[in-house]
Amino acid sequence: MTAKWLIPTVIYIFANGGLGITSKYALRDLKWQHLIFWSGLGYVMLVIVMLIIGKTSVQWTDGSGWAALGAAAVIIALFMFFVALSTGEAGKVVPISAAYPAVTLFLAAIFLSEAVTVAKLLGVALVVGGVAVLTTAE
Repeated sequence: MTAKWLIPTVIYIFANGGLGITSKYALRDLKWQHLIFWSGLGYVMLVIVMLIIGKTSVQWTDGSGWAALGAAAVIIALFMFFVALSTGEAGKVVPISAAYPAVTLFLAAIFLSEAVTVAKLLGVALVVGGVAVLTTAE
């Protein structure tokens, strides 16, 4: 049986991969500030639909602060991604931005007490090495 996380993860990969292309096309006619507007509108529409169909509700719990911090991280990340794409090549900006697993690995070790294994370090080294190859090769 396929793990429940696999299909959403594959969709995430394709959606995130397509984001660099769709954003770069949009930046031909718009400024990055306009992309922030459209992204925000999309989030608002998604929340409204989820509220209407009963897939979410407004609640305040101990985890709400972490959720707000996570939302802030996503907003800052997307904002910086659009700024970077407005001046850089998608073929360089996107691979460099894909190096975030290295940050996650070390933060998970520090804050979540997750083990840093040789396999994880090797994986991060491959990611960082791949970014270096993609961004320095002409």
